[in-house]
Amino acid sequence: MSRVWITLGTALGVVGVGGALLYSRRASAASLPPSAPEQDAPPPAVELPPLPRARDVKGDLSTNWGETPVDLRPLFMLMEEVAKIPGSSRVFAVIAYRESRFVTTAHNGNATGEQDERDSSRRAYDNNKERNPPLRYGEAAANFGSGGLFGLLAPYFLWTGVPEVGKQAPLLNASPELLFQPRAAAFGAAVYMQRILKNYRIDDIADIKVGWANPSLLGSGRGGTKYHDVRVRFLTDAVALNVDLTDATTIPPKLDASAWPGVLAVFAGLVGALPKELA
Repeated sequence: MSRVWITLGTALGVVGVGGALLYSRRASAASLPPSAPEQDAPPPAVELPPLPRARDVKGDLSTNWGETPVDLRPLFMLMEEVAKIPGSSRVFAVIAYRESRFVTTAHNGNATGEQDERDSSRRAYDNNKERNPPLRYGEAAANFGSGGLFGLLAPYFLWTGVPEVGKQAPLLNASPELLFQPRAAAFGAAVYMQRILKNYRIDDIADIKVGWANPSLLGSGRGGTKYHDVRVRFLTDAVALNVDLTDATTIPPKLDASAWPGVLAVFAGLVGALPKELA
């Protein structure tokens, strides 16, 4: 399956759904399998907190969620509340439907026929490693492809937050398999959403998914065939999921990220802390 590769400097790269969907999304806080790091020792197993529950959020988990899995709704709502982007929770749900079909361990790039995905992560790493802080497991990320709930490209995921906080970005020492932890994937997606809203012209909700596919489509590619194709797929996904994007009581016509609290605050609210070996 061909996919668009994002060249957004140090921002996240994300791609479409596809590839092998491994295990079950119920393995939401499972220990991570070892990657192939540059060092002799394998990366430490990471146990993040379990999925948030209804009592952990304030927002409505019943209205206009359609077929979004009940156990994932609090995570999407927590993303909205921590990132302070009102209305974004259900948009995150529609994006996750496209990128992973809600499988937390979805992996694009681990199968024989997914060389294009591995090529994308390799290019992302090779083209950006000189201008970003080093990744402890950079080669593993380069060979990983993409994955997790939101289909994030591994090198960009590990560089999440670098444009805002530089070497303080929290995932620089993590392995790419951290993508399979839903809270970590949620952090990457929340930061990416904020960067799209802050840095690009977003005319409506569907434009967010265009930026998710390739930010250049919001500039020179606006109005072209790919721009319209991404919009149609996103709107079709929302209908399939039974989420009404025009319901202004749950999703405003335009999302606003002006109250963004900062990368480190969002990381603390969604992930908490990584083991000291990765800090």
